[in-house]
Amino acid sequence: MTECGERVDDTTALVTPSAGGEPITVYLSIGLSADAVPGGLAGIQRSLADAARQMTRSGHPVHYSNGMYMPAQTRLLCVFTGESEEAVHAAVRLLRLPFVQLKAVTEEEGPAPRDGEPGR
Repeated sequence: MTECGERVDDTTALVTPSAGGEPITVYLSIGLSADAVPGGLAGIQRSLADAARQMTRSGHPVHYSNGMYMPAQTRLLCVFTGESEEAVHAAVRLLRLPFVQLKAVTEEEGPAPRDGEPGR
């Protein structure tokens, strides 16, 4: 429990991939109807965390890390960690929410741009 009395999600340590590699991070954009937020946003995020725990209990580790609501687009940008993309998608499907997976803008490794340099 946190100081605020919220239950801490301890499933992060359970997220290991089935193929023996590192857990993967999956970014999703979840479409929310205008009437689903803002009052229901906390409930939606709790439901996402519960769905992730349900997947973990069924043998497919998933952890809901965080979400950021974008009111102008009625979208919730979410970060999950899981054994696979399929496991994360299955967790969100449990709630019957429409989603789109987001890919990184760039997968290029290297140092961050220096001050004054344009970003990548």
